[in-house]
Amino acid sequence: MSQRPLPSTLTILALACGLLAAPLPAWNAEPIPAASSKSDPRDSYRSVQLQELVPASRMTDGRRAIFAPTGVRFQARLAQGPSPQKAEYLQQVMSMMGISPLPKVSQRIVLDYGGDKPLAAYVEESAAGRISQELKVGDSRTFYAYHVYNNRQGPALVITSFGN
Repeated sequence: MSQRPLPSTLTILALACGLLAAPLPAWNAEPIPAASSKSDPRDSYRSVQLQELVPASRMTDGRRAIFAPTGVRFQARLAQGPSPQKAEYLQQVMSMMGISPLPKVSQRIVLDYGGDKPLAAYVEESAAGRISQELKVGDSRTFYAYHVYNNRQGPALVITSFGN
């Protein structure tokens, strides 16, 4: 009896999610303007505490849990500005989840959130440019991100914007 290869974990998770048939978030690369009379799209981002999210998101068995990206906002201090980061796996996950257009991600930032160690987060290119121009290490801000998957470090976040 011949054995067929098992589907990849990525495929299984995508099928388990069923791609949820729910609308996926728009990846707006443009900076979001300051408060105006119009509704701010960031209002739909769920407020989270990284001190709770990071440990709860850590995968102890070395696997990754992938799900439809959800918008989150949180307070953190910039511990390190944008620096190069490989993002092939992230790009593969976002493509698999039907994100269109795919955000351009090739950098990361490091955030101090008061946890046991700083958290590295992917950062979308236009947000990386704004961070480089407008923030300095030690600045505390509200960051807006998409939570894309969990791994052994905790949540894989893609920073798309920040505010006061």
